[in-house]
Amino acid sequence: MPVLKKTDVVAVGAGWTAAILAWKLTEAGLDFVSIEQGPVRWTYPDFAHNHDELRYGVRKQMMVDLSRVSWTWRPNDDLPALPMRTYGAFHPGQGLGGSAPHWSGMLYRYVDTDFKIRSHTEERYGADRIPEDMTIQDWPLTYAEMAPYYDQFEQDIGVSGQVGNLNGELIEGGNPFVEHSRPYPLPPLTRTIPSLRFEEAARSLGYHPFPQPSGIRSEAFVDRWGNRSAGCLYCGFCTRYGCEVDAKSSPLNAHIPAALNTGRYRIIARSHVTEIMLDADGRATGLKFVTGDGTEYEQPADIVILSGYPLGNVGLLLNSGNGAHPDGVGNSRGQVGRNLTHQMWLTTATGVFEGKRFNMYTGNTSTQTTMMDLYGDIFDHSDLDFIDGASMFCGAGERTPAMSAGSLPVQGDQKWGRPWKEALRTEWDSYVPINMQGSMMAYRQNRFDLDPRYRDHWGKPLLRLTMEWGENEEAMFPFMVERAAEIMREMNPTRMEVEDELDDYNIHDYKSTHINGGAVMGDDPSTSVTNKYGQVWDVPNLFVTGATLFPQNPGGNPTNTVAALAYMTGDAIRDRYLEEQGRLMA
Repeated sequence: MPVLKKTDVVAVGAGWTAAILAWKLTEAGLDFVSIEQGPVRWTYPDFAHNHDELRYGVRKQMMVDLSRVSWTWRPNDDLPALPMRTYGAFHPGQGLGGSAPHWSGMLYRYVDTDFKIRSHTEERYGADRIPEDMTIQDWPLTYAEMAPYYDQFEQDIGVSGQVGNLNGELIEGGNPFVEHSRPYPLPPLTRTIPSLRFEEAARSLGYHPFPQPSGIRSEAFVDRWGNRSAGCLYCGFCTRYGCEVDAKSSPLNAHIPAALNTGRYRIIARSHVTEIMLDADGRATGLKFVTGDGTEYEQPADIVILSGYPLGNVGLLLNSGNGAHPDGVGNSRGQVGRNLTHQMWLTTATGVFEGKRFNMYTGNTSTQTTMMDLYGDIFDHSDLDFIDGASMFCGAGERTPAMSAGSLPVQGDQKWGRPWKEALRTEWDSYVPINMQGSMMAYRQNRFDLDPRYRDHWGKPLLRLTMEWGENEEAMFPFMVERAAEIMREMNPTRMEVEDELDDYNIHDYKSTHINGGAVMGDDPSTSVTNKYGQVWDVPNLFVTGATLFPQNPGGNPTNTVAALAYMTGDAIRDRYLEEQGRLMA
């Protein structure tokens, strides 16, 4: 097997966390190699004229190739697991930039109680509010620690939005529940007509709606490195598509060019990482990977970073090992795979406004109005039978024919034949859903492990997901539906459809790409895989990044927190770890 020249750092993938760490560490003088399973692609020419709904929206051109890599799922231990053959519940990306080039741009900060959910719940409501099988735990850090990194990332990429709490001073029109130290760099994106109706209705009921903060730039922007990007064109081809004018922030127009400009960053594309290399003492020594022509290579390194999607990171930990790590890397205490969570990205209530045209084919998910009044523990749960909550939003654009036709509410619920076709013709641009993005708690039974039956293209066992909604999600959903229905009635539709029950969890229907957990961070090695910097307890020169670290899933998009954690890890490696490599950082 060919062995490449040793580098200081090697990372899995060239997505956002790898790019952030590459920028910070190459500027510090380290050589950094990313091994990316997908192709190299840039705004020009790769995203020019890419408005092909069949190719990107239906066939998922920018996602991981399921004919080579997949994952199996079962709801519980009593049922068999089967592989995902076509995309459904989540859409992990591949290629330069990872999932970021095709994200929707929605950007939330988590609130203080998200980081101390267990201790806060026990203190406010009593320990008996947490069921025995619920394995939620506090993060090993606080909002105060995260805030500077949130701020740095938001300023670096040019976030569009309206701050509602500036150093404790409330500002009308923004989110009052999250404090910022300075305004967003750019004003909010222009919002759709339904989003403004939602705002008016929600405000009349005492809520605090605000324009969706977004990583999509509302105006032309020059970042800290001198990279220039245009403002959004509101073209309507955004989620699952690359942005043709670089209005959508991503590693392609920020951190990757900054790292490449140092001359110390190298990207090996179209190559699949198969294993973490280890020495006899269990220390990570690099990564093994296979190129497109089937040649296997070794890339030695002093520091190894698992910076892929959670499914890939956890699969590598479990599929690697030696005598020092017989049950997988970082798994000496049996913690790899636990606290698997997803997210309740679901429609709650849909209104039809007969005779109205909303031009919903334009814009993107970030042209909506959102609210956090029902998020986390912002509202009192004393008389409720669940903890935590959801963000709620309305007015997203991007309504393309093939991707949205099935969501049209039809009287009698007949979504086929002449009545459905007539409704599609007359009401395709007249219906408005209110969606929720609900938290998901961690449960003992929901976990990752290796499938004993199915293997990938290179002979490695597939990662198996055992997951179903828990009692907390089942209790939360009808509460959120009732609140959404109240807002929709205030919006005064001609007719409305309300979701009457939570469907069983499955991997066939999209839930968001926010799979979390599997190698969670913590203060205690007996209940976590890494410390707060993503440094693996058992292997101090191995780091894990991204939502793999999240102990449970809050009710907002993870991107801002994923990036902020990478900023923190990069600073810690540069300023502390390099002084004495091989030690655990407190």
